[in-house]
Amino acid sequence: MPKRLSTLLILIFSMILWGLPFSSQGQENIFSLGSETTKEPWEIEARELSYDKDTDVYTAVGEVVIKKDQRVLTCDYAQVDQKTMIALARGNVVFKAAGDELAGDELTFDLNKQTGEVKQGRLFLKANNFHVTGDQILKTGESSYRIQNGTVTSCDGEDVPWKIKVRELSVTLEGYGQAWHPSFQVKNVPVFYFPYLIFPAKTKRQSGLLMPEPGYSVRDGLTFDLPFFWAISDNTDATFHEYFMSRRGLMQGLEFRYALSPYSKGTLILDYLFKDQAGEEEFRKNNIQEPYSELYWFRSKINQRLPRNMDLKIDLDWASDQDYLREFHGAPNGLNQNRRAFLQEFYRDLDDELQLIRRNTAAFTKSFGTYQFTGGFNYFQELGQTLNTFNQLPYARFDGIKQVLWKKVYYQWGSSYNYYWRENLDRGQVIDLTPTLYYPFKLKNYLNLETSTGLTGTLFQVDNKQSESVDSLGTRAVPNLRLDFSTDIQRIFNFSGKEIQKIKHNIRPQIVYNYVPEVKQDLPSFVSPLSKLNTVTYYLLNTFTAKSLLGKGRQGEDLFGYRDFVWFKLFQTYDFNAAGGTSTTTSLNPDGTTSTTTITDQPFSNVFGELELSPSPNLTLRSTLGWSPHTGKLDSQNYNLTLMDKKGNRAYLEYWATSGDQFRQINGNLFWQINPIWSVNFLTRYSLDQNKNFETTFSAAYTKQCWGVKIHYSNTLDDQKIVLSVTLKGLGEF
Repeated sequence: MPKRLSTLLILIFSMILWGLPFSSQGQENIFSLGSETTKEPWEIEARELSYDKDTDVYTAVGEVVIKKDQRVLTCDYAQVDQKTMIALARGNVVFKAAGDELAGDELTFDLNKQTGEVKQGRLFLKANNFHVTGDQILKTGESSYRIQNGTVTSCDGEDVPWKIKVRELSVTLEGYGQAWHPSFQVKNVPVFYFPYLIFPAKTKRQSGLLMPEPGYSVRDGLTFDLPFFWAISDNTDATFHEYFMSRRGLMQGLEFRYALSPYSKGTLILDYLFKDQAGEEEFRKNNIQEPYSELYWFRSKINQRLPRNMDLKIDLDWASDQDYLREFHGAPNGLNQNRRAFLQEFYRDLDDELQLIRRNTAAFTKSFGTYQFTGGFNYFQELGQTLNTFNQLPYARFDGIKQVLWKKVYYQWGSSYNYYWRENLDRGQVIDLTPTLYYPFKLKNYLNLETSTGLTGTLFQVDNKQSESVDSLGTRAVPNLRLDFSTDIQRIFNFSGKEIQKIKHNIRPQIVYNYVPEVKQDLPSFVSPLSKLNTVTYYLLNTFTAKSLLGKGRQGEDLFGYRDFVWFKLFQTYDFNAAGGTSTTTSLNPDGTTSTTTITDQPFSNVFGELELSPSPNLTLRSTLGWSPHTGKLDSQNYNLTLMDKKGNRAYLEYWATSGDQFRQINGNLFWQINPIWSVNFLTRYSLDQNKNFETTFSAAYTKQCWGVKIHYSNTLDDQKIVLSVTLKGLGEF
């Protein structure tokens, strides 16, 4: 027998006697470790591998790899006790598990319990990009560590911009990190020291202090916001704000959020300043209407899915006074921030800070196929203290969409009930029924005509009646007629370009006639009169649509996209009732006499134009104009230009004017990502006729791999403010 073959047989026979699996891959040896009940045993790979039967210890030398699932230990030398499953590794020791990495000069590791100790260790936690070093690193569990005399940072590389040096550090993945005697260092220079610090070590929500936000305001003084986040449960959380203003006091805030399902979620926010220390001073400066003491603002958005697929939406908005929102709209949890959050989460906005009538609503909706029910309540907080706004307590609508009644005849149904309530003056109930019949007609392919006729029937009942000329219970019935003529003229232009294949030009002239006869209506103030109407309105709509080649599909077919790059609309109304008519106004002169002015009614309305020009997806120009044929001047005009690119840079410029040139304003916004590190944002609102700046804000951000700094400056009519924030990757922002 050849000597090589006999040697191989002896080795195989020896392995069978020892009960160990064996395989050979070049010069490497591979062994499986673990009890017979272990489904997936640990495997050892090495250049040299030996086994001591008496001690039940494996010894591996050279390019050692000990692995199981996603857990891999590599080193130059290792001993593994199969009874205790404790491994001793030396030389270039690296242990990897689920993206995390533990390295050092020497490691003692329990393969079963996932615990161990490494000297002169280095730890990398992937979830937060934490780099940790320590004289001694203890792996106390599958996802927990303890470090002696170490450092922690989220910066990559050797010479890091910042780090936290600790005497002792405890870290639990998807939990917290705790540091004893930590000092925050910038380029190895100590900046802050804390006896004890707790910080997040996971990407999931968790309770704890958020980073503070310091600032300075000319009106409020030094400011400092310290928020605390409370992860109540998987679907509820809250944030507490302690917002200190050196000149005004301590404002406390609470934001509660819940999300039970995509259709059931809500956010409730309350801010409260128990005593405004600067209220008297601001009142003397005429910056506020009254010297308020307690200041507060409550706002909320709620979506709730009810049984039988009925939806409830609640919007609440209640402020202490008419100056609160104007003064604190830029606060850390103020109107500006809330509006963005509500629009993103609920697609519903808050009223502007200058709106003195704050709307509070609850709306129920339910769909019944072709019919829709909407009902609820509208209550308005009157910060101007007029107490004359009508509140709908309650209201209900039941409407049907347009549907076939008989052959080509369609019908649409509308009905509503409202109880209009207010503290002063008259109030009462109103029922409206608005059935409408439609008959569309098409003359070949040239003319579209839709005729509609309807009736508005109203029943009302008056409470707290203020005038004897109005009945306590009354009705009205007002018919209406509408004729809508339109046609479409199209032409398609072919192009041989690589991107644009065709352009379609569509011209739609349209004429609409509306008629409402004069009907005597003795109505209370909460019922809107339906005035007589005899008008014709012409429209001219131009649309240019480009057909572009996007590329190839999965099957090699051409894929096309369509974009309206020019949209232009022109319209004007002619009122037959005003033709040849006159109107008279009487005014009181300063000397006590009266003067009467007679004005000839003008049948033609302004000519209105709307233009949207988008030569590319990144550039859009919009404009609306109102030209008076009687004065020959523009009564209203608005132009806005939007420019953006794929990098996220954007610029917005707007000019608008009303009542000729009496009110003119220019607004601008620019966000520029100068490079991956620097970005700036600028916003301005300037009144040209008053020569006054309503608002100017500027912010600059400097962002590196593991940290960033942002400075924000704002200048409004009544305040100047500057806020500095620093971002540390993995730790948050302050």
